[in-house]
Amino acid sequence: MNGSSSVMPDARIDPAFQPDRMLPLSAEGLSAIHQATLEVLSRTGFRFSSDQTLGLFRKHGFRSEGELVFFTERQVLDALETVPKGFTILARNPKHNILMKPGVTSFGLGRGAVNWLEPYGKFRRGGKEDLLAATKLCQSMDVLEFWGPLIYPSDVEAANAYLWSCQTMAKFTDKPYMYTSRDDIDLVALAYGTSRGQMAARSDFERSYGHTTGIATSPLSLTADDCTNLIEYARCGIAFHIASQPIAGTTGPVTLAGLVVQQNCENLVPIVLSQLVRPGCPVFYGAIGGRADMQSLRPRFGTAEARVIERAGSQMARFYGLLCRGNAGLTDSPACDFQAGAQSMLHTLLDLQNGPEFLPGCGLLGSYLGASLAKIVLDAELITQARRFLTPISTDPASLAVEVIEEIGPGGNFIAHPHTAEHYRSEFLVDSIFQSPSYDQWAAHGKKEAVNLAHERALQLVDSYQRPEMDPGLEKEIDAYVENHWVGA
Repeated sequence: MNGSSSVMPDARIDPAFQPDRMLPLSAEGLSAIHQATLEVLSRTGFRFSSDQTLGLFRKHGFRSEGELVFFTERQVLDALETVPKGFTILARNPKHNILMKPGVTSFGLGRGAVNWLEPYGKFRRGGKEDLLAATKLCQSMDVLEFWGPLIYPSDVEAANAYLWSCQTMAKFTDKPYMYTSRDDIDLVALAYGTSRGQMAARSDFERSYGHTTGIATSPLSLTADDCTNLIEYARCGIAFHIASQPIAGTTGPVTLAGLVVQQNCENLVPIVLSQLVRPGCPVFYGAIGGRADMQSLRPRFGTAEARVIERAGSQMARFYGLLCRGNAGLTDSPACDFQAGAQSMLHTLLDLQNGPEFLPGCGLLGSYLGASLAKIVLDAELITQARRFLTPISTDPASLAVEVIEEIGPGGNFIAHPHTAEHYRSEFLVDSIFQSPSYDQWAAHGKKEAVNLAHERALQLVDSYQRPEMDPGLEKEIDAYVENHWVGA
């Protein structure tokens, strides 16, 4: 470790950052996590199963032993200084561009589920039509700002599943695209009207053609394939976050502080690597850890502890002046029930209160294993409700309504007053799913619960979906690319 001071040099951190007393880490706690991280990185090191990556670190003067690389404080902080403080994730349609900057939250689809849930508890393996429907919903809902491969299409051969998903993304949405690996870069670049070579030749990385994920394997490792992906993303200036996902009690320490230390190591090291490859590459922190169920050892991501881990990770990102990826609406429940609603709303509220800026996760159930159309709509409703809940009250003269109160006076009512008609649409959120009928009305309309109404709303949006415009020549190029790269064609 370079030095043993307990206080991080002022010039190396965001000078505007101040811990919030409602957040899990105090100023002393942040410094303790930072110092513990440096101890781990300088003494234990980080494992890379990639000769190319090991050679890159050695070239830049990092100490190594076999597959382990060791880091000093100066090496870490020098790399962090070149990470941009803000950037734009481009969409094919510029109106959907996402400005990444502190305090601006963006929500999007989750990714990676395998089970597809229908109302009344029926579930099955997900398929092409499910991912297509989720993509159409994402395109149709303004609350969802970016796409994600919500469900794995099990009815496509494994060798072609991600290629098919990428083709579906490119053709059916014009919101920011996501790369699942370096193999997607040429197809996604084609959809953006550029090429891998042109992306890599740029000197301005304040704009990124889509976004992706850099994977870290807990504990403290990067596989050869993930190293190659990360290096290529950095070379092309593709914005990526770190998916460090240690599980307290299994792949990480059971204590939350220890888990946050490990998560911090697994974020800082790939970020350092990215800046060695291409200083200024847009990259952001990933705060997505969970904890184990100590009876089954299954990972859980909807628990109170998972929220503490995420918020602590978000604090560490701010401590270093980095943007942060979290998640939205996560639940451990396999169904859209009370548990799912409670965990998802708690998660969404915490996201919007000093949480991460980049928030995939909408539509997911069962600790990433399941998904449904209804959950997408319900998560969008929760986001809308949470944003309204956290919107400050306006105190301009019209809102204070002193003259209106005086005019109505004691014992009157405001129903027919013009002030009510003029302002209720802007003051009251219109609930599209959450309802308040009488019991008789509810029974007369089939005793439908929120999940049923959400599923119906989802089907309506899918049926009324309008595909975004795409140049016919570009569509032919995309289809030809997929045909030429289809395994077994």
